[in-house]
Amino acid sequence: MAQLFTTDGQPPLERHRFWQNAIGETYFHLNLQFKDPANFEGNLMSWELGNVSLSRLESSALCYQRLRQHLHQADDAAEQFLVTMPERETVHFSQQGRTVECGPGGFILERSDEPYEFSYAKDNAMWVMKVPGQALRARLRAPDYYCALQLDSSRGVGKLFSEYVRLLATHLDDTQSLTQPILGQQLIDLLAAAIEADPRILNSQESAVRMAHLRRVEHYVRQHISECDLSPDRIATACHISTRYLHVLFKDTGQTVTQWLKEQRLKGAYASLQSMPASYSVATIAYQWGFSDQSQFCRSFKQAFGCAPREVRGERKPQP
Repeated sequence: MAQLFTTDGQPPLERHRFWQNAIGETYFHLNLQFKDPANFEGNLMSWELGNVSLSRLESSALCYQRLRQHLHQADDAAEQFLVTMPERETVHFSQQGRTVECGPGGFILERSDEPYEFSYAKDNAMWVMKVPGQALRARLRAPDYYCALQLDSSRGVGKLFSEYVRLLATHLDDTQSLTQPILGQQLIDLLAAAIEADPRILNSQESAVRMAHLRRVEHYVRQHISECDLSPDRIATACHISTRYLHVLFKDTGQTVTQWLKEQRLKGAYASLQSMPASYSVATIAYQWGFSDQSQFCRSFKQAFGCAPREVRGERKPQP
């Protein structure tokens, strides 16, 4: 069931106080600066989807400030992210030294654990999604990197995300409470996919986030390289990124994910053939490095190193 806050019927001189409380209850503590407090109008409707909330906010011009004093209040201690999609007018946002203007067709992320300022100079309407930091970090590595960037919701996965937000709002009052946490998780998944698909993220070759993803992928592969069913889809799922983004990560390395994985396995098998006792058969070593077909392993090995696995064991060639 939706929760509704509206200034309709509120005494003009009490509207600013009413809206301050509504914002604090729906999101977290913020300082509000009203352009015209007595004539301010606002409507705020919100829905709970498990640990995610979705809201529709319409109001007169306003400036919201997250101050450092707010960060130390006990009921605001948990990290939250707000995702804001303006529908009528441009919004202005600044946090951690970054400033961005975001209009309809885009969305921005805001962190609750750092001061910020968010404003719009004209009557505006927007969708706002509130996500616990822990829940978003489980799906998207280093989400704070994307704060104060305008992300695209006019095409591709971003458009799918924004359209799903609007579609949900029209049906939430008819859905059963047991299914709503599932819908909230779907929103998080779509949000993460939309961010990962943003062209600037995909094209940022020197991105620290990209390198962090690659290190996480490499660590996971090292732990599971002996498992024959290790695939790009499985790696992506385990590392909380999309398969498409995983392929993009490897594009700049000059190899596909599959080629890199095969190379790691072959190099590992080569080292094992040199170091392990003769009692370990070629088939055993191949299996330990994730090859389920010995014939295929031998063909790939010879193609990579110019010799058969048994020759390496007999000649003790130096490791490539």
